[in-house]
Order: sequence, then C-alpha cells, then structure tokens
Amino acid sequence: MIADLPGWIVGRMHKKKMRQVDLAREIGLKQPALSSRLASDIDSFSYGDLLTLFKVLDATDEEILKLMRL
Repeated sequence: MIADLPGWIVGRMHKKKMRQVDLAREIGLKQPALSSRLASDIDSFSYGDLLTLFKVLDATDEEILKLMRL
C-alpha cells in the first residue's frame, strides 16, 4: 500500500514549479484524470505511472521506499 503519495506528489510539484497539466503530460494523462487520481484511492496509479512519477519528480531511493511501504 502506498502512503502519503498524493501529498508528496503535490508538494514535489510545487517545489519544482510544475502544474498538474505538465505532470499529466509526462505520464500520458489529461489534467482532469491526474486530478481525479490525486483526489481518489492511490491504487489508481499503475506501476508504470509510479515509475514515471518518481523519475519526473526526482524521488530519492529513500523517498520511494517510504512511499511504497508494504
């Protein structure tokens, strides 16, 4: 189960001065779809989406492990 991922994504987007539309484009979504996924159950992100999110948002290994707690 992924913990605190939406908050981390939004915080990292703010830090990198990214808009939802920019991040959505990076993972192949439209902005409304990304917004819905951020507001809903976190299981709505696929494994591929997560890999791309972590890369685009410059997640450290430590952050990934923390966010991906089992």
